[in-house]
Amino acid sequence: MTVNGREAGGTPVPGTYFTVSRTWRDGDVVRVTMPFRLRVEKAPDDPSLQTLFHGPVNLVARNSATTYLEFGLYRNAALSGDLLPSLAPVSGKPLHFTLDGTEFAPFHEGTEDPTHAYVRRAEPGIVFGNSDSGVANPARTDGTTLLDEVWAQAPFRGKPALVARVRTVVDAWVAGGLLGAADGAKVVRTARGATYVP
Repeated sequence: MTVNGREAGGTPVPGTYFTVSRTWRDGDVVRVTMPFRLRVEKAPDDPSLQTLFHGPVNLVARNSATTYLEFGLYRNAALSGDLLPSLAPVSGKPLHFTLDGTEFAPFHEGTEDPTHAYVRRAEPGIVFGNSDSGVANPARTDGTTLLDEVWAQAPFRGKPALVARVRTVVDAWVAGGLLGAADGAKVVRTARGATYVP
């Protein structure tokens, strides 16, 4: 947070008030910068149908298709669990992004463009950062995938924490007969060898 271009002293703490004690004058300018993350909210009846949010801003896909659009996001997920590295900002258009050639824009803009508030998540393979394991991403009967279980525990303090989570999830899926042991070993090796955004 800045006041008239200078940082306000102190450190803001989530869930609390941040006090700036000073003599205020007409024309003082306060700027608050909030780090937004990209996150998804799943439809209650189908976890593969999801809507994207950048912080509190609902993003919709601008596309005239009459069927659900399919997108993958985990391949570029940051250790923080932020999915934003999967999207590319549109220059000169705040809060506009592209994903696989489709523009996502704030729902509240209310343009006449055809939009999709929900898209279908398609994560067919287990990919971490820049590394593809070559293993299909298995799903439980409720639609929850192995990658969903891994990333549900984000943020991770570092790569070792993510790799430990991958190992725990893989072990459970192998024990449950949902993933073969050889494929499980490939998944853990891939997670260990991948590069991640912090």
